[in-house]
Amino acid sequence: MVLIAGLAVDAMRAEDIPEVQAIEREVFLTPWPKNAYQRELLQNRAARYLVLRQADVIRGYGGLWQVGEEAHVTTIGVRRQDQGQGLGRALFAALLCQAYELGARWVTLEVRASNDAAIHLYERFRFKIIGRRRGYYTDDGEDALVMWSDNLHAPGFKENFSALLTGLDVAGVGSPPPAEYPVR
Repeated sequence: MVLIAGLAVDAMRAEDIPEVQAIEREVFLTPWPKNAYQRELLQNRAARYLVLRQADVIRGYGGLWQVGEEAHVTTIGVRRQDQGQGLGRALFAALLCQAYELGARWVTLEVRASNDAAIHLYERFRFKIIGRRRGYYTDDGEDALVMWSDNLHAPGFKENFSALLTGLDVAGVGSPPPAEYPVR
């Protein structure tokens, strides 16, 4: 499946922040504070942030934190004009590849209860709703659904994820997970 020609996932850089913030203001009711991405990129060793770039234009971005054996998706956003084209799927797959690289066993996230498109995307990756945070979003008091992956190293999860990866034609997303179960 070809999404948009010339797309590539890359590490977010400090010079990407203004464009990322412009996307964030476009798609979220309450964007992160102006200095948040700068702090995340320069000071948070547990953070990984990615952009989805086409030539010199950032189409979307995402990030996660590593907390022990868990990776937590902190944000993911795609320009409004580019939504519905599979870019969120490519970014989410890239974040999961990062989670594998970090040695995570699970991935968690929160999503607005009304965001059916995002919920459906995460469910395609076999995430499950495990809870609700009432009034989580301060801008309008909407609830967040808490979603968790199965163990990233479970055979069924890996098979599904590998199948979803093969349908992506985006440079830099990442490689399928190793077949063996990691030994620590």
